[in-house]
Formats: sequence, structure tokens, C-alpha cells
Amino acid sequence: MSGVEISASGKTHRGKVRKDNEDTMLVDAGNGAFAVLDGMGGAMAGEVASATARDVIAAYVREHSNDMEPRDLIEAAIQAANIRVHCEAKRRQDRHGMGTTVVACMVFEPNQAIVANVGDSRAYLWRDGRIQLLTRDHTVVADLLAKKIITASEAEHHPYNNVLSRNLGSKPRVKIDLVEVSLQPGDRILLCSDGLTGYASTDAIKQLLGGNDSPENIAENLIELALRGGGGDNVTTLIIDAGRAEEPEDTEVIRTSGAMAWWRRRSMFLAAAKNRGLCDSPVCAVLSPDEAVEIVAGNLSEAIYRDLEQTTGINVWTYAENLAKGWFDQEGEYDSLRDLIDILHGAAEVVLADIAAKGELFARGLEIAVIRGLTVAEMAIGGLIAERVRHVEDELVELRARRDRSAAAARSWQGPAEPFTVAADGAESSAGQALIEHPTVPHMATLRVDPAPPEVAECLEHALVRARKLLDAGNGRKAARQFLDRAHMVATEPLEGADFELSGAELVEARSGEHSSISPLLDALDRARRIHLGVVARVDVDREVRVAALRILAGIHRNMMYSIAAAVVESGRPVSEQLRHAAEVTASLRTRVGKGEVKLAALERQLVNKKTTAAGNRAGGQL
Repeated sequence: MSGVEISASGKTHRGKVRKDNEDTMLVDAGNGAFAVLDGMGGAMAGEVASATARDVIAAYVREHSNDMEPRDLIEAAIQAANIRVHCEAKRRQDRHGMGTTVVACMVFEPNQAIVANVGDSRAYLWRDGRIQLLTRDHTVVADLLAKKIITASEAEHHPYNNVLSRNLGSKPRVKIDLVEVSLQPGDRILLCSDGLTGYASTDAIKQLLGGNDSPENIAENLIELALRGGGGDNVTTLIIDAGRAEEPEDTEVIRTSGAMAWWRRRSMFLAAAKNRGLCDSPVCAVLSPDEAVEIVAGNLSEAIYRDLEQTTGINVWTYAENLAKGWFDQEGEYDSLRDLIDILHGAAEVVLADIAAKGELFARGLEIAVIRGLTVAEMAIGGLIAERVRHVEDELVELRARRDRSAAAARSWQGPAEPFTVAADGAESSAGQALIEHPTVPHMATLRVDPAPPEVAECLEHALVRARKLLDAGNGRKAARQFLDRAHMVATEPLEGADFELSGAELVEARSGEHSSISPLLDALDRARRIHLGVVARVDVDREVRVAALRILAGIHRNMMYSIAAAVVESGRPVSEQLRHAAEVTASLRTRVGKGEVKLAALERQLVNKKTTAAGNRAGGQL
């Protein structure tokens, strides 16, 4: 490769909660192939899926790297991995339903890279101080957000937040997103599983990627970042480093001479912090004076030195985040923490003033770098506060909704009966009750359908010809013909070429543009099913062959119906959410009206009492 020198390293960890690690990765610098895979399926199946896909991709790239274009190569390798996982899931009952995500990068001449992904593992590009997301999550929530069906705030707490809409293994073919990147010296590409992005902030990730550390250390530090954030999932990080960009001379001077100048004045920084009242801060109340100076001020001094040396801000970020977490966990107030940061800021200014007084040429640049580091500390604290505020807001919303539901339920058992309305599930409910969603269609697992043996396949071929003629003779709709052909394909083609599930969501969405009702689609499916089964039942073959063919077709048509039914339920979910929201608002308004009526009754009683008293006083005066 000319122009950039590629180096790469990755790390993986099972996290703090999971017993096993279902993540895997591929680092093949010789062929320029890198990947991170996150398996799913339970009972070790997820680990099998990710490892199987990784091995297939690695072998395919090694075998075809000299005879295929990079874009075609990475796409074909992932498709081969998808088929292998899909077949393995169908072959063994204990692995049925397993799958994996993949985010892969192919680096090739002269300075190009292809990034491919399926699922919610991600790729980021760090360049010139900025971080850019290269991939799009393939989840139900991401799809709804892209179609503007839900808002970003709704997506954050959506119940389907982690449900994949696309993965390797669920179907014989998979749609792969591809993006090409022109690399520059100094660029970094991060491939990661959602165990990182789910537990580490983008700002903290950016701070690490922007440092001068090696890919190995950055990958390891990113793992630590996710573990500090909770570590609730397996986490894998892979760094692809496109060489080092030429740094400005002043930056190199700060990394070397400036960092050492700061470190040589560590004792000066500690003394200045102590003189400014560090030991009297409530944040340091549980520490002795010496411990307060050494731990609180000393750790910040070292964090600033490390960040100057690495031209990053992650060490100061981590210091401030840990300090703030400890203080807030003790129910500490922000004002005390704010005063402590001011004390440390003032101590840093003492050190910077001494360096400037010595006439060092890098003094101004060092001042800017240190102040930037202290600003990073304030950003880390602000981010932590915002996270806790959001958590409190969520609790308040839940408490409010719970209170409204309780008040509505109490009113439904007291006082005069209220009119009834029809709820979203079609059942009658009191207008004063909160709307409760009842699932219309329970979870329905699709039947496993194996390809037909030769004699059954021959029976189905004869039946297909006859069934098509009957559809044509009866002016059959296009949808019915589509159902018929798909059912036959699934019944007769081998595993590698058959799609075992008809996409109900696609059919429902396409139908919604033509009809206001789903009934025509269901009518077409019913017509295709009746004709198909009826023709097979009359084919002149052995009874055992006819029964086997009927059993296969019945399972396929059942899967089709369930897929459509589930899609219909899902398409109605936004309306259900709107109805539920309207019911909650109505319940809240009724509560306010009830309070107003109680207050009005009290005022009326006061008025009656005043009138009675006044009448009594007038009567007494007349006597």
C-alpha cells in the first residue's frame, strides 16, 4: 500500500454481566481484512454464529483476494458467511434462530477502504479531530426513525430498541450496506460491537481516538471505557490506524517539552491547590489533608501530563467523571464540586504563570492545552449531570403515568357510571380508565419447513401448473399468484436458495399504498392456499406422497399468514400509542376537573354558611 501505513489491533471482553462472550473479530492485516461480529441466539449458538461467519469471511478473502475487486470481495465473503450460518441454524435444532451482526473493513490500494455492515455493530472514522459514523444500525427502531414514524426521544426508550431488522443467518440472502472511504495519514477507523456504543459516550470515544496512543492501547482503553459505563454486554473494539499525520511543530513541542515542564512542577501544583483551600472542600471531607492533596490534586496533575503527552483528553475526562460520580453518589451538591474545580483551575494557573515567567517558547501553547484539558473535565461533569437528570425525568414520567392510571382506576369504581368507549383492542372499557394495550396476536413461532424429497417435489411441480391455470381462469389477482409461486419455491428449492419466510412487512407496506384495508391481501392468500391445496389433493400419486406434499404446503401457508398478521399488528402500533397518549391526557384533565369541582363545592358551602350567618345576624338585630 502506498501513501498510508496500516496497523491494526483489537480487543474483546465478555463484560460485567454476561457469562459468555459471543463477540468475535477478524484481524488479517496481510489481506487488509478486518471485522467485528456480535452473535445472538442463546445456548452458545450466538458464539457459534459469530465464529462461523468470521472463519468463512477470512477463508473467502484469502482464497479470492487476487481475483476479485475489493468491493465485490467483501460483499461476496459476507454473503458466503450468511449462507453458512443460515444452513447451520436450519440443520441443527439447538441452533435454530441463531445469527450474528457484522461490521467489516477491507483496506486496499492505493489509499482506499470499503466498510460493510449488517446489524447494529458500527464503524466510525476519526479524522482531524472529528468523529463520523460510517454505518447505519439495522434495527426496528432505526428503521422507524429513518421513516420519521417516531422521534429521536421516542427511539431512545422504545421497547424494540435492540431488536435487529437485519442480521446474518436469518435468511439465505442478506442486504449489505457498503461505503467507500479514502484514507489519509492520521485517519483511524473504529469497528465495534454495540457493547461499546451502548455503555460509553461518543465524546469519551472521540477523546481516545484522538490520542497518540497505539491501536492496541486505544482498543484496550475503549474496553475499559465500556466497563466503567456498566459493561452490560459483550464488547469488542478494533482500531485500524492509517499511519500518523505530520504534526505541527508546536504540537510536537507541547507533547515533549511542554509535558515535561508541567510534570516537573507537580509539587508546585499540589502546594497551590492546598493553599487555595482544597482540603476544606466538602468533596474531600472523608480524606485527610495529605490524602486530599495527593489523591484529588495529584491525580489531576498526572491526568493532565498524560493527556499532554498523548495529545488527547481521555485521562482528564476519566478523572473528572470518577470524581463527580463519587461525589454525587454521596448525595453531594454541584456547587461544592464546582468550587473544587475552580480551586484546581487556579492552581494550574499558578504553574502556567511560572512557566511563562521563565520565558519558555511553548508557554502560550501549553496554557491553551491545559485549559482545554480543564474544559474537558467540565464537559465530563456536565455530561454526567445530564445523564442523571434524564434518569430522574424518566422516573418522574413513570410516576406520573402510574398515578394517573391509579386515579383513573379508582374513579371507575366510584360514583356514577361513565359512558363506555371502544379500546384499541376492540374491547369495551370505561372512559375514565387508562387505555391498556392487549396484544391482538400472541407470539407465533414459524414452523420449520424442510425441502421436499424428489417424489414429493415432482407432485408439487404437477400441481403448480394446474394451480396457475386455475388462477388465470379465475382472473386471479397478482398477489395470489405471488403467494402461489413463493410457496412452491420454498417447498422445492434447497436451503441455500430458498427464503423460508415471506416478508409480511413488505407485503403489508406495499398493499397500504393501494388499499385502505388489508382484506384484499388476506383474500388473495386464502384463494392461493385453497387452490394450491385443492390441486395437490387431486394429483394422481401415492397417498403417502400426497399427504407429505399437503403437510409441507400447509406449514408454508401458515408461516405466510403469521408473518402478515404480525406485520399488521406492528403497523397499527403508532395508532395504539396515540390512543394511549390521548387516554393519559384525558385522565389527567379529569383529575384536574375533579379537583376543580371539589374546590367549587367548598366555595359553595362557604357561601351558604356566610348567607346563613348573615341572615341569623339580621334576625337577632330585629329582635
